[in-house]
Amino acid sequence: MSSVEWKRMCFICPPTYVCVRRQLLDTKSHTNTNTKYTPLHLDGRLDKDEWAHVEWSTLFQDIEGPKMLPKPHPQTRFKMMYDDTYLYIGAELAETQLWGTYTVKNSRMYDENDFEIFLNPDGTRHNYYELEMNCLNTIWELVLQKPYKDGHALENPCNLHSTESAVYLHGDVNNPAAKSTKWSIEVRYALKELERFDTVRNRPMRAGDIWRVNFSRVQYKLETVRNQAGVLSYEKKPNCREDNIVWAPTGVIDIHRPEKWGIVFFASDTSHATGVLELKDAQKRYLDQQLAIERVLDTIYYAQCDFCAKNAKYAESFEELQTFIEANSDSEKTLQYPIDLYSKLQDDFKRFAPKITVGDTVAPLSKKVERLGNTYCATISTATEEWSIRHDGKLWPTYSS
Repeated sequence: MSSVEWKRMCFICPPTYVCVRRQLLDTKSHTNTNTKYTPLHLDGRLDKDEWAHVEWSTLFQDIEGPKMLPKPHPQTRFKMMYDDTYLYIGAELAETQLWGTYTVKNSRMYDENDFEIFLNPDGTRHNYYELEMNCLNTIWELVLQKPYKDGHALENPCNLHSTESAVYLHGDVNNPAAKSTKWSIEVRYALKELERFDTVRNRPMRAGDIWRVNFSRVQYKLETVRNQAGVLSYEKKPNCREDNIVWAPTGVIDIHRPEKWGIVFFASDTSHATGVLELKDAQKRYLDQQLAIERVLDTIYYAQCDFCAKNAKYAESFEELQTFIEANSDSEKTLQYPIDLYSKLQDDFKRFAPKITVGDTVAPLSKKVERLGNTYCATISTATEEWSIRHDGKLWPTYSS
């Protein structure tokens, strides 16, 4: 990881999605009622009444983003809603070649076509949840204490008690002779169980909250083969890299960059229009500034990676690091920041005045404390809060009392 990667990532704006409340429907008349929620039957179909009021997301695109790789992909999109007890996720994947082989739970799903869910409720970029599933409704659940690039620590598998999933096939799986069009999924989680992934608020999700979320579709190029018995089947084309089709592009071929995951806003109502107004208000009050702060801290994080690679330690002050950034910004050997964004970053450096502190650590097998400079924390303070990022990419707020 380096500033070269960040220069590909920095101009990408995270997409937003408004997650509305589930409607109260009378199961007989299919009209709104004031009764308690009835259980939602999961069958993988998203054309039932319970999903009718929920808006689709924007279409997925290549993980590197349209500027890097404006490549067409099969249509993929999702929906989300919640009620007093559960979070519901639905997704639809256009597909003319329905293929899946894994039937054992917690198999490594990304070795074949799959759909993946990533949830980071507290936005710290650590302690996030991942689910992968194929068109046979075989799932794999795990938790990453930190991303791979930051020396990952995994809980693998980590199966939540409340996870329920279903798949509906619009066609016939593993049958090249059949006409197939798509597959769709439904997943349900108990909100109470997802609390473990929010170490900032330490409470159940409520209207007005924002989560960082992403979805990914791993797609292989397939070819049709005939065995000795004359039966047709699918196989992966050799020497062909999979496509990574995502809701929120990261700018690099690595879905584990939570700093670029999308923003899911939980609306207070069943109305999408109401939720959009609430999101706009949140953006005006705090979210736009928060994202600007994150961009500055991420610039520091990636620049510190470069600084440490060249100097075997982290910069001990922002002034030292900024000199390093400016010295490398004009290098013809590196990818350039977009001019307008680089100017904006310079303005935000002055506006937010970040500070860097470097820690003293004990060298391995050493009896004395040495100043290795292999940890740091960068902070930005505002009138109401302080935002921090450290050497392993963890981001967190501290609010004024």
